[in-house]
Amino acid sequence: MTEQERKKALNQNIKIISAVILMLFVGIMGYMLYFQSVMAEEIAKKPGNVRMQVARNEILRGTFFDRHGRVLSSSERVSSNKQVRSYAGKEAFAQVLGYEMGSVRTGLEHAMDEVLMTDEFTYSFTRDSLEELLRNPASILHRSKEGNSVVTTLDQELQWRAYDLFGDELGEKGSLVAMNPKTGEILAMVNRPSYDPNRLNEDFEKLNEKNYDDGVFINQAAQGAYAPGSTFKIITLLAALERLKDVDTRTFVDEGVLVVQNGQNLPNINGIKHGRIDLQRAFAVSSNVVFGSLAIELGGNVLAGVAERFGFNEVLEAPFLYTGKSQVTPFQKEEEGALASSGVGQNGVAASPLQMAMVTSGIANDGDLMTPRIVRSILRYDGTTKEKYDPTLYKSVASVDTAHRVKAYMKNNVDSSNHPNMNMLADIRGAGKTGTAEDRYLLTSGESINVVNSWFTGFAPFEDPKIAIAVVVIDGGSGIEKAASIAAELMTWYMNNR
Repeated sequence: MTEQERKKALNQNIKIISAVILMLFVGIMGYMLYFQSVMAEEIAKKPGNVRMQVARNEILRGTFFDRHGRVLSSSERVSSNKQVRSYAGKEAFAQVLGYEMGSVRTGLEHAMDEVLMTDEFTYSFTRDSLEELLRNPASILHRSKEGNSVVTTLDQELQWRAYDLFGDELGEKGSLVAMNPKTGEILAMVNRPSYDPNRLNEDFEKLNEKNYDDGVFINQAAQGAYAPGSTFKIITLLAALERLKDVDTRTFVDEGVLVVQNGQNLPNINGIKHGRIDLQRAFAVSSNVVFGSLAIELGGNVLAGVAERFGFNEVLEAPFLYTGKSQVTPFQKEEEGALASSGVGQNGVAASPLQMAMVTSGIANDGDLMTPRIVRSILRYDGTTKEKYDPTLYKSVASVDTAHRVKAYMKNNVDSSNHPNMNMLADIRGAGKTGTAEDRYLLTSGESINVVNSWFTGFAPFEDPKIAIAVVVIDGGSGIEKAASIAAELMTWYMNNR
């Protein structure tokens, strides 16, 4: 090979190597640019990112307050690189507030995380503040950073009382929601069984095992789905008053069982025969025969359509709350048995206590259903208000006239009963509807058991509603017993103390 050929080959190799180096450089720069511009935020948020944890620790996590300014959960700095979260609400608030443990957060602790970890410090440049800055610059430059705090709509004392009414640790399973029907503010949201977030590290293994069957970490009050039983007759009643002419002046004959075409007959509880009754009496005695026949007459599409005004068949819109989807199946005329059963809150119908509290709130508020709210305001580190949340309309669910008629029927349920729980409600001018629902209680293990759930939903006082409530007690039996007892005692306390 001549000298000229060697030089030519060398130049060719240099060009190839240069091109390879350039390609590698471009690739590396592109890779770095991709991670810096596209993946940086996602990587920063990963639980294992040490820098993120260090950066988060620079800001003292904000506090949750109840509607009266009582502390529900707060953080304390115990060292320069560690802060500890404590939960004054304990078991009663566990599912709704949730917890923060390392990089894991649930409930409102998760939904409001960015708010709680944002320092809203602003500096006002006045003569006095500038003089203070010159005298003591460290007071500003090295100030401790504090996150925003959240004022909830919850009433701490009402929440604790509701939790206690379900019984001690060996007591009832169930959940409850209490709302202000005029504003949509959630006053209480309780689940049993529960856990103490302050002891989460010590009890986690045991709780994880318990969660397998009882779902102690799940906010069943907002995410659960249970057959609502006769409380759903509020929907069927509303649909009948709207769509069936003169239905409230009819006389029905109740022989104890509704015979349908496909053989899926619908009996009253214990097969009781109520004889010749009008619609108001049928609602008061909770006649499955009458309300099953009304469901068939109305049709599944009409029944489901009325229910959907209240939020059925969609994930409920409730800011900062994780909610489930309540269900109404629009059975067709040829499915008479299933359609009749759906009209009394059994077949193809499932609802959370939040959903049923919304049904009652919409009726109590003269047909205007307000959006459920659990956050009142956000406060800066110095206690000034950053943001306030006002009531908003969820949907208009009924005319004022029809809502008044349903309210009157619910009031008659209370006034016409001799049961002590109904008498307690009558004393506070309460109104409501009981429910006894056959259901399947699904364990997270995949197994399920037959239960008879106790339901009650109602409001008080009749003339100027201040509280609406929905309670379910798992396998609690008759609605007029356990669920109505909890509701009556809680609403009585509220009316006497708020």
